[in-house]
Amino acid sequence: MAINLKGYRITVLCEDIAQYDFIRAYAKLLGADNRKITQLPAYNNATVLKHYPHAAKSYRKYATQNIVLVVMIDADEKTIQERLREFDEKLDIEKYKLNQNTRFDNEKILIFIPIRNIESWFYFIDTKNTDGETLKGSDEKLISYKNKYPNKDINVNLFAKKLKEEICLNGLPQNAPSSLHHACNEINRLKN
Repeated sequence: MAINLKGYRITVLCEDIAQYDFIRAYAKLLGADNRKITQLPAYNNATVLKHYPHAAKSYRKYATQNIVLVVMIDADEKTIQERLREFDEKLDIEKYKLNQNTRFDNEKILIFIPIRNIESWFYFIDTKNTDGETLKGSDEKLISYKNKYPNKDINVNLFAKKLKEEICLNGLPQNAPSSLHHACNEINRLKN
């Protein structure tokens, strides 16, 4: 079943303009109307985490309508699981303490966590290479591609189109960053 966001209102909570532009471009490729995509103010990972509970509660208040909440935060030096746990803790401390999910399976609340930063996704989409991703605890440092893809030079529309039409069309390749695999699982929440 293809995912179609036509008629959906999409709220985006993310750290920076590159993330927002990429999410917006990808959502438009899935049929979203640009006028129905809004961004909540956040300027770094701390403010994304701070505003997440309010955004999730607002989503839940109107969940019967065609709405989607998309949250993106850089993993920086953390793992995807560590970041997800931070979101769980902010949303529901009791469920967090019991190690339970704080999002219901049918909720269209998507959390994307690029390893290191969004530019690692751009690098993979551009080169089909995963040089920048290593497991936490290894001796190697995570590579940052922020300087390789400065905001003024990024063509997020091209990256979004390549991801949707070339990379995701036949399923994400095994060598894709684990954070992109996680993102694809999050997108599957839209099928409910």
